Amino acid sequence: MKFRRVKIEDNLFNKMFVFIALSIIIPLAMLGYLSYDRSKSQLETVTSKLLQDNIELNKKQVNRLLKDAEVESEKMVTSIQLQKLLQSHPPRSYEEEKVFIDRISQLIAQLKGTYGVYVLPKQMKYYPNYLELINGNDFKPSTELMLKAFDLKEKGVWYHYWDESSKKPVLTYIRAVRSSYYYEPLGVIVLKIPDSFVREELTFPSSFKNYKTLIVDQDNNIISNENSMLYNEKFVPEEDWNTAETQLNKQGWKLITALPNKEITGNIEQIKNFTLWIVMISIFIISTYLVIIVRNFTLPIKDLVSHMEKVRSGVLKHFKMERSRKDEIGQLVGGFNQMITGMSELIVQTKKMESDKRNFELQTLHHQINPHFFYNTLDAIKWRAEKADEKNIALMVTKLANLLRFSLNNNNEWTTVEREIEHAKNYLDIVKLRSNRSFKVFVQVDPTILKLKVIKLILQPIVENCIKHGISNLPEGKGKILLTVKRIEQDIIFMIEDNGPGLDSNKSDKKNSNHVHHGIGLVNVHKRLSLHFGTEYGIKVDEEHHGGFRVIVRHPVHEEAKGGDT
Repeated sequence: MKFRRVKIEDNLFNKMFVFIALSIIIPLAMLGYLSYDRSKSQLETVTSKLLQDNIELNKKQVNRLLKDAEVESEKMVTSIQLQKLLQSHPPRSYEEEKVFIDRISQLIAQLKGTYGVYVLPKQMKYYPNYLELINGNDFKPSTELMLKAFDLKEKGVWYHYWDESSKKPVLTYIRAVRSSYYYEPLGVIVLKIPDSFVREELTFPSSFKNYKTLIVDQDNNIISNENSMLYNEKFVPEEDWNTAETQLNKQGWKLITALPNKEITGNIEQIKNFTLWIVMISIFIISTYLVIIVRNFTLPIKDLVSHMEKVRSGVLKHFKMERSRKDEIGQLVGGFNQMITGMSELIVQTKKMESDKRNFELQTLHHQINPHFFYNTLDAIKWRAEKADEKNIALMVTKLANLLRFSLNNNNEWTTVEREIEHAKNYLDIVKLRSNRSFKVFVQVDPTILKLKVIKLILQPIVENCIKHGISNLPEGKGKILLTVKRIEQDIIFMIEDNGPGLDSNKSDKKNSNHVHHGIGLVNVHKRLSLHFGTEYGIKVDEEHHGGFRVIVRHPVHEEAKGGDT
């Protein structure tokens, strides 16, 4: 057995080192992996958020540009001069058409804002020269677009086409001009927004080189891109690209952003390598410190185990370390030394208690008297008192006999609540007869608990204390004692109070006040209850009670008495 203990001590360092190392290194490795994974996830999340924020910003910019065009068109379609010109009879000759072209050019010059403007009469077939002039500017309106604009009462139609002169796409807004009186369509206005205007409104994150922003129509055809040659081609997302899109208008145009995934995760490999080096260096440093720390703990523990072997053989000596420590080892040694001190004191106290017990048994033997001698003597006194017609003396002797019979019945330590109250009443009756003092006694008891069992002689010492230190200090006939007995859950509560001076009678000397009211009888009752049932049971003096002295006795509920005592 001893060989096995030594072997365990020799392996203590290895076991602690392996256990602590695994407890630290494994979580550290997991932490490194989670840190890398979290960094990667956060980088992707931040990038995605950046793309989303950027596309929302560009959406606002492009929509503002489109909205400005729509607002600008509102001023033109409400022009009375333009409406009158378009309501005029179609030209019947070249001269009349030329006059129309001059007037319409002047009106366009007056109404024109930021963007290029065309005005097309409803019956374009009567304006061949004007139509040829417009077609010369690379704009070829279709009848379908004009009819669609006529169908929309208060809105226009967005359209795009390729401008050969600038080699750039152009966005157009076509809106019907209506008569203010009859609300019939008279023609359309066309606002031209070059793609360069749109691209100027876009913003691009400076941290990404290959970031792309483009606009597609409802058929997913590209209508605006940094590479104009891709105009009107189908947009197909490339593989390994991160894309985001948002709708621009009700016609289904969409703004799309795209970014290669390698630009998002380009730095993740560097993060991975950096995390790996950090974890490996941390493991090396932790292992070195673990060797030092574990030895610092295991060596004192081995010495302490050796000392405990000596204690087990009967040598109660304190363990001494080479240097004082305030860590857990020091607390362990301190606790061990306190245990040794407690064991030594306990041995001394046990020896003293055994000595006191033997002395008490001797005193009990010296003072033991045959109860039958008391009963026979009291019966003789009672017979002589009755013969002499001394009824008070006979009553006093009868109650004293009952009192002694209750107290000297050593064969049964238990009684009932009812008999314990009766015993206390007998004592109070004897006090009244002996001292010729008049005082009142009130008893309030729950009838359902009268047959419950309690230990003997817990009330008589308390009421004796009430007479001695309370009632005796009051004028004749003014004393009162109230005894209340009730059950609270699994406890029986006895409350005894008098209207004497109480604890306030000697405030100048609290030590003397405690001596007066906490007599030997109360202390003995409290100790008996605590020894029987635990420290939560016993006597408690209600020090907050004013106008008298109140004692509360707590006794646990026991099974009902079957026969009672004698």
